[in-house]
Amino acid sequence: MRLRREIRPLALFATMFAMLNGGPYGLEEVVPLAGPGLAILVLSATAILWAVPYALIVAELVSALPAEGGVYQWFRAGLGPFWSFQFAMLDWLTWVLDAALYPPLVAAYFVGLVVDDPGHSVRWGISLVVIWGSTWLNVRGVKSVGSLSILITVAVLVPLAVMVVLGISYIPLAPLRPLIPEGRSFFTALNYALIWSLWSYSGYGAPASAGEEMVQPERNYPRALALFVPLSLAVFVLPLLVALGVSPDWRSWTAAQFNQTASVVGGGWLLAASILAVQISNVGMFNAELLVISRVPYAIARDNLLPPALSRLHPRHGTPARILVLAAILFSLLTYFFDFVQILVASTWIALPAYLMTFASPIILRLKHPEIRGPFRIPGGWPVLLPVCLVPSAIALYVLLTVEARHVLLGLAFIAAIPLAYLASRRLKSSALAKP
Repeated sequence: MRLRREIRPLALFATMFAMLNGGPYGLEEVVPLAGPGLAILVLSATAILWAVPYALIVAELVSALPAEGGVYQWFRAGLGPFWSFQFAMLDWLTWVLDAALYPPLVAAYFVGLVVDDPGHSVRWGISLVVIWGSTWLNVRGVKSVGSLSILITVAVLVPLAVMVVLGISYIPLAPLRPLIPEGRSFFTALNYALIWSLWSYSGYGAPASAGEEMVQPERNYPRALALFVPLSLAVFVLPLLVALGVSPDWRSWTAAQFNQTASVVGGGWLLAASILAVQISNVGMFNAELLVISRVPYAIARDNLLPPALSRLHPRHGTPARILVLAAILFSLLTYFFDFVQILVASTWIALPAYLMTFASPIILRLKHPEIRGPFRIPGGWPVLLPVCLVPSAIALYVLLTVEARHVLLGLAFIAAIPLAYLASRRLKSSALAKP
């Protein structure tokens, strides 16, 4: 059984949007903490200093090595088996923790429509429906995931586009001062805006985990990124400017501010579409992220660094069904034992070392394997490549070193388990080879 190339350009772009963007929802909670001026400034600056270099780096890597496993293959070519395993599993854990955020958000919304305090068991039960329903869809194949991602992209983008068009007259009224909230230090406000921005403009290499299931990924992936990055900036900044114009008292904003904005500029029908878009976005992000969560371990298992049984594909659908089921069990446990904030901070923090290694990968590959070159390469040679890699690296280092230690205990526990998993896998491999 072989993997099937069923992700075409439109499905690739839609999967990228569903997985990596999903709309500006959540940004309304950052504005009271960072201030409207700094939020807009950091969103715009991060798009230039972080998102554009990140996209260029990933475009070169995918073009050169469009193989199943994505970041694992890039790390493996430059670092060898031990360190590629460490950083690939670190990146994988980032996506596991990030994906675990969305089922509880969907559950909290739906039960909140019925009762004020439904209890943990009810919310967890709804989370399980999201987890196992998405797992079933992913087992059926990337074509199903791609088709759903197209529908999700339309359902999220259309209400946002209508909101911006109907609310464009409010944009000049958007208050961009004060730059930061009164009584808050500049660096504290900067950290709030920066962490949200990095989280929103990240993961560009994740869909490449299914590289062998895409049609011409070495060409289509860079093109998809070229459209996706400017669209992301527009999706974040334009609705935020409309919301600031509609509700200039940003200090009192709540998590549903974009819904209120939709109601003011478009009435009840746009409010209903916006509410539905939020939940579709959450389901879509979880569903799309299962691609990364299943394909990276699958690629590692093919190299016998995880149990070979994990590399076996579903006999009918050609998907790594065993990994998907194991991941669903892990999600079921995470959503039961940990809350949203614990998972979010751990996810953001442990992602940064993997980002740093991703940014270094083009430099390592050009030095160690100059013969590996795809249709797209960052132009300008070393004078361009070095700043493209170093600028986002400096941003990642700043955030990595300024996160409070009390927030990273869960992440540290996961990181400590990775070398142990590698040693255990090597021992199992040695035992299997020793058998007659």
